[in-house]
Amino acid sequence: MNAQGSDRSAQTRKQPLFEPIALVLLSLATVGTAWCSFQAAAWGGVSQRTMNLSAVSGRRAVANELQSYQLKLADVLLFSQYINARAGSNEALARFYSDRFRGEAKSAFEAWLATQPFENVDAPAHPFVTNLYQPRLLEDARLAESESQVFWQQAGEAGRTSRSYVLLTVVLASALFCGGTASKFDALWIRRTVLGLGLAAFLFAAARLFLLPMQL
Repeated sequence: MNAQGSDRSAQTRKQPLFEPIALVLLSLATVGTAWCSFQAAAWGGVSQRTMNLSAVSGRRAVANELQSYQLKLADVLLFSQYINARAGSNEALARFYSDRFRGEAKSAFEAWLATQPFENVDAPAHPFVTNLYQPRLLEDARLAESESQVFWQQAGEAGRTSRSYVLLTVVLASALFCGGTASKFDALWIRRTVLGLGLAAFLFAAARLFLLPMQL
């Protein structure tokens, strides 16, 4: 035991930088592991919040689209009553129905009348063509759907960033393990190899850290 202790002491004296390097590696790897763990949790939270926003926008898009179709059905029914009244030469009843069109339907109806549909065979058959009838709720639904897609992509990017930090946490933990166990081996080449692996793992993680976004 004394001989082995003497040999290890002699090797340590021949390598004065071994223990300082191992100490610096242990310190930096510990800090890096804590930092990566924090960032992984922070980006995981960002991913979850953004995914929730995507779901909210998606639900709003569906609700607006459904309500738009319901209102369009009411507009079509009112327009059908107008056509029936006009076909029956009941101008008072036709005017009664046309005065009760909603704003969007009324604008489309007036634009349709401007094409002289009862005299012009090339006029649109009804005011509910896309270039005349433009429901606000349907446009809101399209915007909400686009917003939902943007949030979904952002949630995916945040999730990938969180997983990258988790991977770096594992790499830094490996560097921490190597730095802590390198001095336990008797063979010099094993000690150097283990410490070298720890340094390589730390340098790889440090290089990757500079490429990842951060949450503060």
